[in-house]
Amino acid sequence: MPMRSLTSLLAMPLAAFVSAQQPSAVLAEQVDRLCKPLVASELAVGFVVGVIDRDTKWVRGYGVIESGREAAPDGGTIYEIGSVSKVFTGLLLAEAVERGRVALADPVQKYLPADVVLQKFGDSPVLLWHLSTHTSGLPRLPDMTGADSHDPYRHFTPEHLFEVLPAAQVRWQPGSKYEYSNLAVGLLGSVLARRQGFTYEQLLLEHVTRPLQMKDTAIALDEKLSARLAPPYDGDCETGHTWNLAALAGAGGIRSCVADMLTFARAQWTVRDDALGRAITLTQHKHHDGANGIALGLGWHIARDGITYWHNGQTGGYHAYLGVQPSLERAVCILANTGRGEVDAVGERILQHLHGMAVEPLAIEVPVAVERKDLQRLVGRYSMSPAAVFDITLQTKGLFAQLTGQSPLRIHARSATEFFYRAVEASITFELEGDAGKALVLHQNGRDMRCLRMPSDGADK
Repeated sequence: MPMRSLTSLLAMPLAAFVSAQQPSAVLAEQVDRLCKPLVASELAVGFVVGVIDRDTKWVRGYGVIESGREAAPDGGTIYEIGSVSKVFTGLLLAEAVERGRVALADPVQKYLPADVVLQKFGDSPVLLWHLSTHTSGLPRLPDMTGADSHDPYRHFTPEHLFEVLPAAQVRWQPGSKYEYSNLAVGLLGSVLARRQGFTYEQLLLEHVTRPLQMKDTAIALDEKLSARLAPPYDGDCETGHTWNLAALAGAGGIRSCVADMLTFARAQWTVRDDALGRAITLTQHKHHDGANGIALGLGWHIARDGITYWHNGQTGGYHAYLGVQPSLERAVCILANTGRGEVDAVGERILQHLHGMAVEPLAIEVPVAVERKDLQRLVGRYSMSPAAVFDITLQTKGLFAQLTGQSPLRIHARSATEFFYRAVEASITFELEGDAGKALVLHQNGRDMRCLRMPSDGADK
């Protein structure tokens, strides 16, 4: 669920946003051009793109729902939206303010159990709005002792969250500085629910998804929604893991589909004369304007153009991007069941295209096809030093390289003997002897490190 690098998006004057609305056929052609390379280059198993451009609404799926199946995803396919959930938590804060349940300037301590003390910075307490704008001074994560690497937040029951919270240090004056924090927004969702006598999911249903008729947006999926959940894949397109964020659900626990997310996007500029409508407006106010150009609403990041509100999110096998421009009645949403951040750049390019800007697809190196028998001959252990060994294994999607003490990373073929990483800036060339790998050469940081293959113990398969 990490926040990727902040978008530069559209650093151009409002006067430049004058392009005419495009017919669906033209829009489809241009979006195809930007999206198809993600699947062709094996960066994504599948994803769904949704676009609103004033009266035009357009949705298309790319790739497949699941590896090995031909079915393409569509607007009803369910995905984890990760940290895009923080936008909903910001809205729940604003809605509670509009109903008089809390105030933005209330200390968080006011809504904690009596025996749980949240640290201050000197005499300055953390306020509710600090949590939503990542200006609380709290660390990115709570104490993660006991975390499951495949589902790292599932042990954060409310009791455990409040147990570790007093140890979380507030490192600077709240409200003065931005630093992204899953702990802060997860805590916000938890205290909002506690204040109003609901679980976070009940609060979400009662005050956001039911009023907006977002019937396919939830945290715990029923049987019908579970059947539509795209299975998760990691950044190497290998099987990933779903996440349960438990008491930190407000930071990234929501699951949804593109159809519902476009409903949510349209609500950002649709006039409603009720607490929810006023709350939507409140989330779009600039609540933090940092000297480094990072501006925040409640939950939203505000791009440098001043009119684009956005968030992204990633969990153990999903990536999501949502960008909306309420003043122009435009939005782009991409939901993917592959944990890779290139989705964000594609979403930005689609928005830029809608403004009449000339945009090019991402420059992505496309792997070549190599027969499995030719990959098999490279499998083995290659010694870099007595304490460092490369394990080259052949998995469902292709070759993986794992250096001692590190995670296995997929390597992609340029030829039958040359391979490149996507996770790091490096490549590997294999030297053959007869019908087997003799050595590999790691090319990284301007250095070439040759590693000889170790004698086989007969376990290479």
